[in-house]
Amino acid sequence: MDTQLIISIIILITLAEVGAVILFVKYRRGDMDSNPFMTILKKEWIILFYALFKWKRKKGNDKGVQSYYYHKGSNYFWLFIALLHEQVIEGIVFHIYLKEIDPLRANILVVLHVYSILYMLGDYNLVRNSPIRIKGNNVVMNVGARRSLTFHIRDVAAIQPARTQYNKSGAIIHEKNAYHVSMLPRVFTRVFGMMDELKYEIIFKEPIYARGYFGQKKIVTKALLSMDNPEPFIMDLQEKVECYEDTEDHRLVAAAYEGKRPNIINWKVYFTLLVLNILGALAISPYAMARENLHEVIGMSELSFTLFYVIQVLLEAGILLFIALWLAKKVKLKTPIIEAFFNKNQSLHSFRKPVLQSALYGVLAGVAISIFSLIVSKPLGVDNSSLNEPAWWLGTLGSFGAAVNEESIFRLFLVTMLIWLQMKWFRGTATKAKKWTAIVVTSLVFGIMHYGVAASNFDMTLGLFISMLVINGIGGLVFGALFVFVGLEFAMIAHFTADIVLHVVGPRVVE
Repeated sequence: MDTQLIISIIILITLAEVGAVILFVKYRRGDMDSNPFMTILKKEWIILFYALFKWKRKKGNDKGVQSYYYHKGSNYFWLFIALLHEQVIEGIVFHIYLKEIDPLRANILVVLHVYSILYMLGDYNLVRNSPIRIKGNNVVMNVGARRSLTFHIRDVAAIQPARTQYNKSGAIIHEKNAYHVSMLPRVFTRVFGMMDELKYEIIFKEPIYARGYFGQKKIVTKALLSMDNPEPFIMDLQEKVECYEDTEDHRLVAAAYEGKRPNIINWKVYFTLLVLNILGALAISPYAMARENLHEVIGMSELSFTLFYVIQVLLEAGILLFIALWLAKKVKLKTPIIEAFFNKNQSLHSFRKPVLQSALYGVLAGVAISIFSLIVSKPLGVDNSSLNEPAWWLGTLGSFGAAVNEESIFRLFLVTMLIWLQMKWFRGTATKAKKWTAIVVTSLVFGIMHYGVAASNFDMTLGLFISMLVINGIGGLVFGALFVFVGLEFAMIAHFTADIVLHVVGPRVVE
């Protein structure tokens, strides 16, 4: 890495730190209602989700909701196409030019170009799927992830035609304290003078708060609408305003209703599971190094191997947990203990019995696997004493890490994905047949994924391979059933106790 690149990275990190400090100060000062860093992370994931998975726009309106799209006829469409082409061509040209001279810089630029392309796709699609909505007596104006505004119709003082104002030199006059409903990003208007045609403005009786990308509050006195066909929305809004009677009941309903869009996933559950997966990676690393010497196999120090594994789990879990929790809402699979902890809608003591039952199921699964292993080991010529099980405390750490990481991937992600795919392919709801199909298939995959561990200790034969599938299949069926019919946490508990039997208690008994 040359000096110039190091200096560039240091400058970028410094600028990022300055920006982070500014956001933190604004947050502590009360300019933002929620943590801006969490807001950024959520919005980045949402934009990535819309870039990859949400291109089919929902037809029709939800019950009691009227939607009005403002992206049609926007000048941004052609600019968006041009920018995408520019990013693709620029990324290819830079990579070809730099890959021989400076491979590191070439790879960094490729990553940045891919990110910018995904961001533009996600931003465009999110705005495209964020129409103006009238929900009861509330109007929700979310311009994708860029900014948001929600107001009650009693806040409206006037609705009137409007047009863009220019000064004597021909430059656009940018109105202060105005909220812009436009597909075209404001930066193009500010810098290049590009804009969609302004049609109407909604003037408020009193200043109200809008929210920016980071969640920062901004006082606005009017909303400016740049829509290709605003008349249906304007007519419906005017009718609402004229018919509205500001009674005490209306005020109570308006105060109770916040007009927030439902979250794509439960973010509290997401970050809880993400932290658990990171802790699981930290726990399983010393076990893997002691048992398999993986750090020596790939030529890394213990610290480097641990950091590498944690980063790998963070990236994998960050994406898979998001997809899994999004699908879990459709399949109606839950994480009851974590949800109860945050929602306070159920006492945690009520989970005591299923927790103990899950732990018992795990122990029984571990015992069954151990007995089966002992029965088939001699005919298959397997010497169980050759297994290098480390100290009991390392086995305990490894059991915790495997329970969290593997259940997050195989049960929460894979089982949920398979149930959802069956619902898509065969229509209908998540029946027991579909659930058990997903559980069985995942159990087989779970067994196959352990092939590498088995192959590193034994000479693989057909009999040994089938036995490996059965051994892991026993656990997979138990953990899968607990996940689907009870909850993810109970599958983790059973997996943990099963591994305690297999990797902590069992080896000591054999000795």
